[in-house]
Amino acid sequence: MKNRRTIPEDRLRQRVREYAARMRDGDDPVEFWAAFCGEVLAGAAEPGPADRPEADADCPPDPKTSRLHTLFLSLRTPVLLLNADFEVEVMNPAAVELTGARDLEAWSRGDHAPVPLAELAPWLEAALEAEGLSAAGGDACRLDVPVSQRYGERHFNVAVSLTADFSDRHDGYAVVLDDITARVEGERELARERNRVAHYLDVVGSMVFTLDAAGKVDMVNRTACRVLGYAQEELLDRDWVDVMVPASHRDEIRDCLYLVLSGQVEEEDERTFQVTTREGFKRMVQWQGQVLTTEGGLPVGMLLSGTDITEQRAIEEALAEKELWLRSTFVALGEAVLILTPQMSILDANPAAETMFQMAQADLQGKPVADLHVSAGHYDDFLARSTAAFEAGEQAMFELPLKRRKGEIFPADQSVSLIKGDDGSTLGVVNVIRDISDRKHAEAELKRSEEKFRRIFETIEEGYMVTDLEGTVLMVNPATCRLLQYDESELVGRNIDNLYKVAGERQTFREALQARGAIRGLQMTARRKDGTPIVIEANAHQVLNNQDEPVAMEGTFRDITRRIEAEKVLRESEKQYRAFFENNHAIMLLTDPKSERIIDANPAAGDFYGYPLEVMRTMNLSQIIALDRDEMFSEMRRSMDEGRTYFILRHRLASGEIRDVEVYSGPIMVQGAQRLYSVIHDVTKRIELEQEMKLLATTDALTGASNRHQFFTLGGVEVQRAKRYDLPLTVIMLDIDYFKSINDTYGHAAGDQVLKALSRAVSKLLRAPDVFGRLGGEEFAAILPQTGIEEGAEVAERLRSTLAGLAVAVGDDTVTFTVSMGVTQVRAGDRTVEEVLNRADEALYRAKRMGRNRVVRD
Repeated sequence: MKNRRTIPEDRLRQRVREYAARMRDGDDPVEFWAAFCGEVLAGAAEPGPADRPEADADCPPDPKTSRLHTLFLSLRTPVLLLNADFEVEVMNPAAVELTGARDLEAWSRGDHAPVPLAELAPWLEAALEAEGLSAAGGDACRLDVPVSQRYGERHFNVAVSLTADFSDRHDGYAVVLDDITARVEGERELARERNRVAHYLDVVGSMVFTLDAAGKVDMVNRTACRVLGYAQEELLDRDWVDVMVPASHRDEIRDCLYLVLSGQVEEEDERTFQVTTREGFKRMVQWQGQVLTTEGGLPVGMLLSGTDITEQRAIEEALAEKELWLRSTFVALGEAVLILTPQMSILDANPAAETMFQMAQADLQGKPVADLHVSAGHYDDFLARSTAAFEAGEQAMFELPLKRRKGEIFPADQSVSLIKGDDGSTLGVVNVIRDISDRKHAEAELKRSEEKFRRIFETIEEGYMVTDLEGTVLMVNPATCRLLQYDESELVGRNIDNLYKVAGERQTFREALQARGAIRGLQMTARRKDGTPIVIEANAHQVLNNQDEPVAMEGTFRDITRRIEAEKVLRESEKQYRAFFENNHAIMLLTDPKSERIIDANPAAGDFYGYPLEVMRTMNLSQIIALDRDEMFSEMRRSMDEGRTYFILRHRLASGEIRDVEVYSGPIMVQGAQRLYSVIHDVTKRIELEQEMKLLATTDALTGASNRHQFFTLGGVEVQRAKRYDLPLTVIMLDIDYFKSINDTYGHAAGDQVLKALSRAVSKLLRAPDVFGRLGGEEFAAILPQTGIEEGAEVAERLRSTLAGLAVAVGDDTVTFTVSMGVTQVRAGDRTVEEVLNRADEALYRAKRMGRNRVVRD
């Protein structure tokens, strides 16, 4: 070992003051010890007696140097002194223990020969070389070095400083190793804990944010990013209120956060408000907040936890709205509704039921519903039909007469359905009753009116057929020809057996009809003219003569092939359904029948409504249906009355345009949940055409007034209503005086102008419920409902005066004219509108004979 120089006391004190000043300035203590020990152990001072061998025996050791040596030996931090050849010259005991060297006493006294660092601590030598330190030279540095030992891994913070001789020339390195194993393990444990917390926050179902004191996002979990559509980096270090909260609520929420963070108000346990997703959608979120503080209690931020309750809130609002609507509908419904207990006693009744049965609510409540039936046999029939439908999981619908309070019997159309609890138990029964007296009367009138029958016969969409008992076709309607692709002449006189695809179905049909007298909803397979099979749904009954003997069979049917095929497709695998659903050109929707939420829509629906599919899947049917609840209920009732399998509705497109559509709907099970599958057809043009055709069929082409057929149709309804409810009704007949002379003098074109002017003037003076029509030529008539003869005569006089003052411009001429009128009213003995018109006509001709331009009452 080389002889070392000692440091004079004044130089030592100066170095101590310098290192103390560096410690006060914040220098690292490990670097301090490395530098200080390096200088002390290197003996970087003037040459002293220690350099002279002969002085060893004569000069006692310097006490200050001994104290420093003692300090060096007592250090618990390993310290090594390397010479310029990267050999270890001096180690303190802590370093000897670390390196596993022998001869502790020799190392402590400094009597040990230099040993290459690679032999004592190869791990340290490798780490220093990686930092560019070796026998070839290098600068001071600092690095962390892990060491694998028998009892585990240790970590050292290694500080290396250069040592110099008295002339400040570099002659080695001082290496100080600070054991930081505990700190590294603590940091690792802290990292593991942070990872566990981060993992928990990522898998928790709530959205979690931490905000700093300025309201900026410090941390956000994956749930929040997924729900709100943001990437984590898009939210970090951004103002939470500006990003999340809609503009209209930002000031309110920001003030709230400020008050909580500043301690001016207590922390709110819970607060619900809307936030905005990245795509701009509003989500209702229930938030909980917790102020984050330092150990001293100073607020440094806030922890926010939010639960998305958008769907829950929408469901609650929809349920509340539905409950209110149902109650309002129950009270305002025109049909009688009885709520029955499972024992068939009346629990509740709406006002329509009170009116129908002529009993107050108090009289109906608690009353057995059997008391409303005509007889015990009728009540047993009611129970049997209801029970059979309930067991089949269906709603019972049938006609059964009932009686009013005073014993009056009336025909009733009844619908009976169960009220089920969430556990499937029966809570009660709903009995909807409609008085069909008017309908029965109308049916009787229909049988006596060939014209009405023919119109219905030719225009209904369902096929209609009459055969004799042997199956020979006697009559078919146009719809039958269209469905089976035959001409009428090819069907009439032909045996119906040829139309069955399956031979045994005809025999089954006849046996069922003979046994029950009528059948409904029977499905069979028919064959078209070209041999194509179609599935039909048939309703049929026997035609009886006056002796109640069957003489023929008649019935209706409709083609349900497409519906059957659709049902088969929907029962296929999800892949097949999806391909059919998405590639079909027809507009298709899949909805939740309870919430009316759109579960799925095919591309054709997106193209038709003008919404992206992902938007449609978040919408509700109420956003596209342009009808209110009352209009929807009326259409459902019309569909049921008409036996239709579809609804005619009005849908609103994204552009705001309203379109008429036909909606064919049916239930379907999708992944164990019941859904409603709907196919939608745009029929706007067809509806417009039908309305135009109806207008042409009911309106006089020249004057715009009702034509003769429409006038008698509407007039007959008003006369019957007036008689049924004992209401007054006045009829006016009017005829233009000397109309032939107008045509002869000015031409028929002038006559047409006069007729038009008369129609316009009369229409302006009459009320909306009044019926005005042209009966032929220059003869017109008006029906004034709920108008007595005196008031009717006054109306006629106003009409006469107004028409007498008209001046019709015809070319360069001006044509004036007068009218004569006959007025009468409905009397007790009148049976038809024709009888009333005949009296008005007689009064009209009396006015003509009395000089014209006057009103005569009958």
